[in-house]
Amino acid sequence: MAVAEASGAQPRAAETRRGFIEAPLTVVAGLLSTYFVVAACSLYWLTLAGGALLAKVVPRSLIERAPLVWLCGSTVLMSAATQTVPGFFPDYANPGEIVAEIVLWIALGLFARAYLVYTDYPATFDGLKASIETRPLERWIAGHLHNPIDAIFTRIWVANSVALIPLTLLLILPSTINYFVIVALSVAMLLAQFPHEVADHTNIHTRIFQPKIGAAPRVKLGLRALQLYFENVLSMLVARTPYFYSAQHLFVHHAEGNGPNDSQSTEPYDRTSFLDFSRHAFRQGVHLVTGVAVCRHLWSKGKNAAARDLIRGLAAWYAIVAVIASFNPVAALVLFLSRFLGGNVQSLVAFWQHGLVDPDESEHTRGNTVDFAGAEHGNLGNDYHVEHHDQPGRHWSKYYELFSRQAKAVGGHPAVVFQKETFAPLAFVAALWRKDYATLAAAAHVSGMEGLDRAAIEAEIIGRTAPIGTPPRTGLAAAIDDRWSRLMALAMPVRFSV
Repeated sequence: MAVAEASGAQPRAAETRRGFIEAPLTVVAGLLSTYFVVAACSLYWLTLAGGALLAKVVPRSLIERAPLVWLCGSTVLMSAATQTVPGFFPDYANPGEIVAEIVLWIALGLFARAYLVYTDYPATFDGLKASIETRPLERWIAGHLHNPIDAIFTRIWVANSVALIPLTLLLILPSTINYFVIVALSVAMLLAQFPHEVADHTNIHTRIFQPKIGAAPRVKLGLRALQLYFENVLSMLVARTPYFYSAQHLFVHHAEGNGPNDSQSTEPYDRTSFLDFSRHAFRQGVHLVTGVAVCRHLWSKGKNAAARDLIRGLAAWYAIVAVIASFNPVAALVLFLSRFLGGNVQSLVAFWQHGLVDPDESEHTRGNTVDFAGAEHGNLGNDYHVEHHDQPGRHWSKYYELFSRQAKAVGGHPAVVFQKETFAPLAFVAALWRKDYATLAAAAHVSGMEGLDRAAIEAEIIGRTAPIGTPPRTGLAAAIDDRWSRLMALAMPVRFSV
């Protein structure tokens, strides 16, 4: 009896120690993610306001006539606007510097509109092909690619290069860095993240610069140079390090399939909880700046080459940050925080694509992954995530066919499917934080539940958002979490458009 009591005391003591550490860590994570959400949404709404002021003078139709010209011009204007105050911060007692900030937001609004127009693409495959033909660089690249339709990604890496190279230089140079530069770079980084994610995700599975068979040596060399630039230079400009994403995504995420050993797993987190989102984001941020958890997993699975590549990529990034810190510590800190806080972006994607998990089928793709049906190609394949996990080596253009086949089968698609028009990524995560089960249930196709009443589907959605293997919060902690989550949901824009 005494032995039994002693053995029972150890787990209780361990649980108390974990609770003692976890509570303050959750608060810190919550504050960091709150800062990220509030800062990102403030930047969005202010940029939206700046864009709206110019919308009558510069309508979308005018930008569409020469989107790259407008993107380059607005980048120059935005960069110049960052240099209109003499000090690091504007002096709000000086009317001239208040006007300078207003001009900056107008320039940012024009830049954001030009960026979104230039990187936009049609909803159908035929539309994609026709759009590629209208742009000389994309048309040339398409003529030399193994998968010509991959030329659509050209507009993403070109736009991100135009947007980020000048602002990064302004950040790094001690004579040009100021508050305006940090604000402008933050806006550009937020705009660039999700388009780059789509391109980078495709690239690590099926190379987007892969030349066609029989391509001339000079063409192969040019595409190889673009591949190296995209993976090693542009990745750092968007706060990514070479090899990290491919190592984690290919050898951890796909291998573990959102299971308990996946470093990005959503299973143990309450997907309707902002505090759990914050804990997930904090963990992702630590992974991004250290690589420890990912390397440990890779070594345990014998993926030593992938671990070495990841370490080399992180080492290169830290070396660059260290050099910058030697003459501009503020810029180095901004670059470090950009990567660490990027864990929030990772978590937004994870909660969007793996936010509903069937506890009885969590080991199957159909039970832990969500599809979003919308554009014919599914946002360049990114929205048909079930099909992607089932056949990750297939080209993204094939997922629509696979999705359509499963959707037309008896019983419909085996996974939960939403219409993209109803729930874009940010709107979906915000609905989870609001615990808006009724709206989620009304928009969801759940296999095997056709014809059942709304309450049954709602109960299914509630069950799929609950943490697996982790007790839910209760009492005061649950009440605080609920109010915190709803407040953050209120701050989130439904769709990102300017």
